[in-house]
Amino acid sequence: MESQALKILFIGKDETFARNAGEALQKFGGLLERADFDAAAAALRANSFSAVLFEPATANTAGLFQVTSLTIQAPHLPVIVVGSVIDESFAVETINAGAQGYLATEEFDGQLMHRTIRCAIERQIERVALVAEKENYYGIFDHLIEGIFRTTPDGHYVMANIALARIYGYDSPADLIANITDIAHSLYVEPGRRQEFIELMQANDIITGFESKTFRKDKTIIWICENCRAVRDAEGKVLYYEGTVEDITERKYAEEQIRRTTAELTRSREELRAKNQAMEENLRMAREIQLTMLPQQYPIFPKDVPPEQSAFQFVHRYQSAEAVSGDFFSVSALSDDEASVLICDVTGHGIRAALVTAMIRALAEELKPCSHDPGVFLRKLNSDLYNILKTTGSPMLTTAFYFVANWRTGLVRFANAGHPKPLLIRRPQNEVHTLANASGHGQPALGLFDDPPYETTECQILPGDLLMLFTDGLYEVQGANEELYSQERLTMDVKTLVSKPAPQLFDELLEIVRHFSVSHEFEDDVCLVGMEFVQQPAMG
Repeated sequence: MESQALKILFIGKDETFARNAGEALQKFGGLLERADFDAAAAALRANSFSAVLFEPATANTAGLFQVTSLTIQAPHLPVIVVGSVIDESFAVETINAGAQGYLATEEFDGQLMHRTIRCAIERQIERVALVAEKENYYGIFDHLIEGIFRTTPDGHYVMANIALARIYGYDSPADLIANITDIAHSLYVEPGRRQEFIELMQANDIITGFESKTFRKDKTIIWICENCRAVRDAEGKVLYYEGTVEDITERKYAEEQIRRTTAELTRSREELRAKNQAMEENLRMAREIQLTMLPQQYPIFPKDVPPEQSAFQFVHRYQSAEAVSGDFFSVSALSDDEASVLICDVTGHGIRAALVTAMIRALAEELKPCSHDPGVFLRKLNSDLYNILKTTGSPMLTTAFYFVANWRTGLVRFANAGHPKPLLIRRPQNEVHTLANASGHGQPALGLFDDPPYETTECQILPGDLLMLFTDGLYEVQGANEELYSQERLTMDVKTLVSKPAPQLFDELLEIVRHFSVSHEFEDDVCLVGMEFVQQPAMG
């Protein structure tokens, strides 16, 4: 940044400062341009500046409003306020209003000014980068519009931006300020809510996450969330409140919908159980219900042989970190020759994750007509899940792996949606391989994007081979000295157990990982599913 010449816009009337600043910038290879406040917006649009030096017309609320206005007009540029050295409290307020620095005209120093501008630019670059990162992340799921306000203690608006006017249904900030002259009665739905706001501000000077029901101009009701601070004078008297407003109506309605759904599920459970049982009993029942959603018996191939002679032998180990789990798997017979296995992992654990697994189970049942093609199956499953979750405004990351295996040919076709790569254990060769997509590129988890492609990859298995699927709770554990149990270590430990029967292999592997853990417990849900291709049965 030091190698680039500075181009600065000075907004103000101090001729002496402007001359001194311009001469100082020339020594550093920079350039100073001037504009009055009314022409500043046009100058900022027409030119590319490094920063703005701004001399407010007055060192009061109106001046602070001008500072805020400039930061809104040029959000990527640092604003350095120019003023008197005696206005120390005003200097502090300008920083709170969005300025990146303050220069005293009576103590002009070209070197200091240059350094102040450089530092302000660096801080602004960091701030813009952080804001951009935040907006990029949250912009995936929703587009929140934040309003800015300044109100007096007696309930008048003295400043509002366009976003705030739109939130409350007014045509402009002026329209809002003119119509809402008594916030307590004109805005808040609940009587006394404004008084609660005042009391909290008097006690703390800062409020975050203050949620209320409010009236729009047309008298419809919305939910808002306020973050606010009190600005006081030197004697401690409150001058005004300023802060932000976020429309959270959709989130509140989504929360209410989830609450209603949860209440309905709770009532259903209570009808099956004694009404005097505590919540722990309800959760225990939910766990039992979830476990019944898992395979209770495995399909047999071919279907007319005894289970112990089936060409495919299945085994699983399943344990949840809480009463209910975010892990799920299913094993199905698609035909007399083909078996399908689905494993998925919903972010987190507990009731919310378990609800999503229940949805996935229902969706998977509906998608049986396309279950022979793993890529198509995951694509349709993603589409259905995405359309459900986007209405809640609450993202739930779900990874999944799905394969279809033919016992007659040994052909396995699979697709992966951001899930940990399964292991192909070739016992005769004493080898352990990971199952990766043919393209070598990872593919997104379910429910994040509208219609991403999922490719189907093929591989061949032989008698004696074991396919091992698992969720990340198996290896994401912390050992002594903050050492993590990695996927590479998992593969190495599995290789030492290659000769073990699948149930014993799973049990000993779990014990190895549990012993590695500093707590000797799994902190996340754990699910292992294995399919062993034994010698093909003789067909009469």
